[in-house]
Amino acid sequence: MNVLDRLLMTSLRTFNRWRFALKLRRYGRLAYLESARQEGATLVLLHGLGASKDQWGPEFCKLAREHHCLLIDLPGHGQSSYFARQGLGPQAILAEVEPLLDRLSTRPIVLIGSSLGGCVAGLYAAKKPQRVRRLVLLAPAGLGDAALGPAFQAGLGPERDISFGYRTVEEMRRFWGLLFVQPPQVGSRLARALAASGRARYATVQKVVADTQGEGLDVLVDQLPKIACRTLVIWGSEDQVFSVTVLGPLFSALPDACIQVIEGAGHVPYLERGDEVVAAITRFAGI
Repeated sequence: MNVLDRLLMTSLRTFNRWRFALKLRRYGRLAYLESARQEGATLVLLHGLGASKDQWGPEFCKLAREHHCLLIDLPGHGQSSYFARQGLGPQAILAEVEPLLDRLSTRPIVLIGSSLGGCVAGLYAAKKPQRVRRLVLLAPAGLGDAALGPAFQAGLGPERDISFGYRTVEEMRRFWGLLFVQPPQVGSRLARALAASGRARYATVQKVVADTQGEGLDVLVDQLPKIACRTLVIWGSEDQVFSVTVLGPLFSALPDACIQVIEGAGHVPYLERGDEVVAAITRFAGI
């Protein structure tokens, strides 16, 4: 990234953190944002592949004004670093973030995870049931081949027709077309800065994909019956990354679950229909 790109991205992050009173914290190699408000339930958010703690969208960030919120950068994402030889599949990520999750609150948490972060959240809830009061999974990874949508299958196939991540504005817009039903429209200057940011982390995103394949695409499946807390599963009806058809088997495997399908949304409903997703979560968690 050149100086102008870096300055623009930093300015946007800084403004958003100021707007929602979020402070940057660090725990070892991990970076996270914490809300100024400390009262009430603690909500912990784990983002998806290639995203960051700063990319949950305004509706989610508004929760930080009323609740104790912690938004974590997964290893190799955002401002969290990792060792060159460190694995970046879901189980390896869990091993890295587990000590932080253990110490974030003295009370059981409301754990919210999207995609890759949803897989990590589910693995943690299965392993540490006493630490999670409520679990929210937004189209989680780790559910096996049956869950793979056309975009994911194309990205993993031998032809690699679709690449996860992006390096140019053209690749970014194509990638957004897979995640969103209606991709966001941004100006050319911001688009170039976003593409430069994607280019800087492209190799790490490819490593996450490879390491996830190495661990197995079904790492969450056997852990689902061990999730003791009440769980809300949220899925966009038009998700091209993970198929909404997996909801039936997923619901059957979870001991205590409910499901919310967000109509007209893709893989990131918290960005496309943030108000609906946040409303569903607040009702579910009783916050």
